[in-house]
Amino acid sequence: MKQNYLLDAENLVFQKDQNSFKSKVKRALRYFYMGGFLAFIFWIILFSGLINSPKSIIMHNTNNELVAQLSNVNSKFDSISNLLSHVQHKDDNLYRVVSEIDPISPSERQAGFGGTDKYKNLQGFSNSEILIESAKKSDILKNQLKVQYESYSTVYSCVRLKNDSLLSIPAISPIAPIDFYRISDKFGMRVHPITRKIHKHTGIDMAANIGKPIHSVGKGKVINVRKSKYGYGNNVIIDHGFGFKTLYAHMNTIYVKKGDQVLRGEQIGTVGNTGSSTGPHLHYEVIYKHHKINPETYFIEDLTNREYLNMVNAFASSN
Repeated sequence: MKQNYLLDAENLVFQKDQNSFKSKVKRALRYFYMGGFLAFIFWIILFSGLINSPKSIIMHNTNNELVAQLSNVNSKFDSISNLLSHVQHKDDNLYRVVSEIDPISPSERQAGFGGTDKYKNLQGFSNSEILIESAKKSDILKNQLKVQYESYSTVYSCVRLKNDSLLSIPAISPIAPIDFYRISDKFGMRVHPITRKIHKHTGIDMAANIGKPIHSVGKGKVINVRKSKYGYGNNVIIDHGFGFKTLYAHMNTIYVKKGDQVLRGEQIGTVGNTGSSTGPHLHYEVIYKHHKINPETYFIEDLTNREYLNMVNAFASSN
């Protein structure tokens, strides 16, 4: 094989070329083996899971985002469930009572839900717990909404035949929204403002100025009129039928007498401070089948002052 020589410019002599073909081959093989070894090490690390590929990183981030979204959906399910519970309470304690329909039992509202193998296809995943929780909540709400829709359909059919009861039940505030400041004492246990002992407050106290009009909350018959310096003070009781009675206490003046027939919106007296009272207000009670219940359940909450006054004026014009 031909030998190559190179001039050594410093010593002015020819030297053998050390970068011969053989040495170049050896050097290339050395680099090849080293590169192959490094590639083998990188392959082992990559596929052993010690480092993540860009694709797996994207999938991991997407999965975390989906889990976060599911948690958010579960929170919204809880909010909807709380709202639905309020709707169900009003359905059982107002709408179905007015329609004289028995309330729906809790077991009936949950009918059709359950089954141990219902969510079997969601098991075995890293996030199976939250997937199953979301599916369960969705199914429960779907079932409860279906029951509630059917209940309202039944109530609607009965209501069309019960116009008289709709005019009779306690369905409005006894004082116009513009005429009272606030509900100063709610229904339930409280410290009595005079005796300072804990008693059940069987109605609500509506703070208002003396002389503000008090209206009947529904069609009915006045069954009791009493004037007193003690207890309820000057008070009126109206029997609305369908198991309902209402009591209006601490009145200043009374415009009705026992036996009078009254309509919803008719003025029966004015706010006062008579009897055991610490300030001007109306104590208002709703009695259903001899049980005193929370009057706020029977307010039409979205009735504006204008709508309230229109109702009162409509009664006045009809008489």
